[in-house]
Amino acid sequence: MAELKEDREIADTLDEASVVAYLKTHPDLLERNPELLEALELSHASGAAVSLIERQVELLRARNRRLEDRFDRLVESARDNEKRAAKVQKLARSLIRAPSLAAIAATLKQRLRDDFDVDDCFVGLSTATFQRRDIDGIAPIDPDGPIARSYDDFLRTRLIECGPISEERVALLFPRSEATIRSAAVVPLEKERSLGMLALGSREAERFQPRQGKLFLEMVADLVAAAIRARLA
Repeated sequence: MAELKEDREIADTLDEASVVAYLKTHPDLLERNPELLEALELSHASGAAVSLIERQVELLRARNRRLEDRFDRLVESARDNEKRAAKVQKLARSLIRAPSLAAIAATLKQRLRDDFDVDDCFVGLSTATFQRRDIDGIAPIDPDGPIARSYDDFLRTRLIECGPISEERVALLFPRSEATIRSAAVVPLEKERSLGMLALGSREAERFQPRQGKLFLEMVADLVAAAIRARLA
């Protein structure tokens, strides 16, 4: 008790900042004087006074709830990523097994619709490597054609574009779509070699957004490009 009395006398002669500094340099003060935990009081949101130890328990519980919420979000994200990875693997197997360009286009459209909730897709290939016009879902891109003019910035920069899509572009990429396409993602096929472009369309206006993650789109584009290259050889 003598030590407690001495601490109180010292505290009376100090300002608040000095008391705070003293407590920081003597973190075991309350451990050595546990009766202080019950003597100290803090105002509560309800207006009642609570002891310091009660306040500490309240803070620890709140921190624990935040950690639990964060952990739950991480677990949910991990599960979503695992499911998406399995679907991408399924898409890869389907494209590898597709015996022709027409089969690639049909398989891609089905897998994207069934597994990724994408309403329609379009594959455009440079006329330097592809000129056929009889395959639904795959079309040649003429350097001076309407698609090249509409997507001149994309074809020049080869950067992924995501967001709302105009009616004019819908007519170019998804002219026979069963759904009313309101947003789209346009992804380069073989960015360094400029094979062409892949477009994914959705009836949901918020499905594809400018700031969304691009990893999934890049993975799908790589799989499609590899499957097409194998059939063009």
